[in-house]
Amino acid sequence: MILQRMRIGVLLIAVAACKENTAVSPEEPRPIEVRVTAARPGDISEVIAVTGETAALSVLRLASPVTGRVTSLSAQPGDHLDANAVAARVISLENDAAVHGFTFFEEATALGPEERARAERMQRDLRRHDIPLRAPFAAVVAERLHNPDERVAQNDVLLELFDPDSLYALAQVPVDSAARVRAGMPAEVRTGGVTVSGQVAAIAAALTPQTLTVPVRIQLATSLQPPLLRAAVEIRITLARHPHALVIPRSALLSSNVAEEGTVMVATDHRARRHAIRLGLRSASEVEVTGGLTDGDIVLTDGQYALPDETPIEPQSGASER
Repeated sequence: MILQRMRIGVLLIAVAACKENTAVSPEEPRPIEVRVTAARPGDISEVIAVTGETAALSVLRLASPVTGRVTSLSAQPGDHLDANAVAARVISLENDAAVHGFTFFEEATALGPEERARAERMQRDLRRHDIPLRAPFAAVVAERLHNPDERVAQNDVLLELFDPDSLYALAQVPVDSAARVRAGMPAEVRTGGVTVSGQVAAIAAALTPQTLTVPVRIQLATSLQPPLLRAAVEIRITLARHPHALVIPRSALLSSNVAEEGTVMVATDHRARRHAIRLGLRSASEVEVTGGLTDGDIVLTDGQYALPDETPIEPQSGASER
């Protein structure tokens, strides 16, 4: 019995010693797969994209000078008129009444040959006294508001015309961006699949009340084709451009609490290390780095969020670590 107890005691001591000798040491965490890219020199532009519409410096609302009847009006919206071309004709109410009076008189009374000839001449003379309305410049018809044979009052508008060479774009720029817009800045205007270059010509001195935006006039380098008045357009204004800047993808930024500062993760020796950087211009896809990185530094662009410093990583791009 005593011998059996001794054997059990020896066995327990041996087991305890074995556990001590086989204790597992902590394992190194497995590397996290991340995507990386290198900071590189490149050109970067800061652009604001806004909406607007086309307008024209030369717009004319062609109106009737008298109360009367429209005797001729064939122009349709989109038609081109030469300078000084007759766009419409209007006969005054008095002359029109006289013409109709002669017609009634001819139909109701048996006139002799001489009297009939005299009445026809007087009708022709009265009809020739209709008033021609001419386009003062080469123009495009934007809108037609009346038709032939319609009665019109004095100053009733028949046609709206505009000079296609005087078209410009009126951009509606948010107030917080308008302070950075200056005359001469390059711009692009896009409508209907057509893009035309231009530049900022002037900034309005008042807000648009409905939208709280600042109207900015964009002078076009070439005419829009087709020329369209009051057409909706997309406008991109380049606020600044830096050639040969050091750039990284926007996706590399962990945080950017203020315009001049940000945080990225840099890959060094297969580990991710947090770096504070200074920022410059920003585009839709890239940011300029003005401090904290050098050309060739490898930054994490995907998978870096919530990683602590010194996390082992396995880069997945073709770029090499520093």
